[in-house]
Amino acid sequence: MKHILLVSILIFCGSAGPAQAEQKTVAPFEPNLKVNELASLPEGLSVTHTPDPVLATLHSPSLSGVQWKHNTTVSSMVGSVTIIEFGYFVERNGQWELPYGTEVPYAYTSSDFAKKYDCPGSELKPGESYTDAWSRSVMDCVPEQLARWYFIGVDAKGNRVKGEANVKLLAERAPSVQGTGW
Repeated sequence: MKHILLVSILIFCGSAGPAQAEQKTVAPFEPNLKVNELASLPEGLSVTHTPDPVLATLHSPSLSGVQWKHNTTVSSMVGSVTIIEFGYFVERNGQWELPYGTEVPYAYTSSDFAKKYDCPGSELKPGESYTDAWSRSVMDCVPEQLARWYFIGVDAKGNRVKGEANVKLLAERAPSVQGTGW
C-alpha cells in the first residue's frame, strides 16, 4: 500500500512538473529597454501635466512618504488612437528608472486608461482631450526629480505611436500640509 501511495505521488508530481515549467516567468524589467522602445516610436500623442512643477503633499496619514499629485491630459495628434499602455519613470543619477518599491514595469493597461481617463474603449477621439485628475508619483525617496510619463497607442492604420511628458517633482511642500510634522 505504501508503494502504491508513493508511486501515485511521484506520478502526480511528475505530471504537475512539466505544466509548471511551461508557465511564463516574469523577467526582471530593464527600464532602458522601454526607454529605447519609446525612442523608436513616432510621436502621435500630446501629453501635458498641470501643475508643472508639482509640490509634494502627504501621501496618507497611515503611510509614510509623500506624493506629487497632478493632472495628466492626453490627446491624439493623428486621428483616432487606442491607448494600449502607459506608465512612468523617475530620473535618478542621470538615467530613467522605476519608482522606488516597484520591481516590475510601472505600466498601466488599456482598461486602466479607460477607467482613469474616462475614455470608453481607451480610444482617443480626434479633437478631444482626456484627463486623469489624480495622476501622481508616490513615495519616492529622492526629494526633487523628474517623472517621465509615457503613453503608447495604436492609430486607425495599426501603427504604434507614443506621447511623453516630463513633470518636475519639487521637494517643497504644498501649503495644505505645512505644519503636519513631516
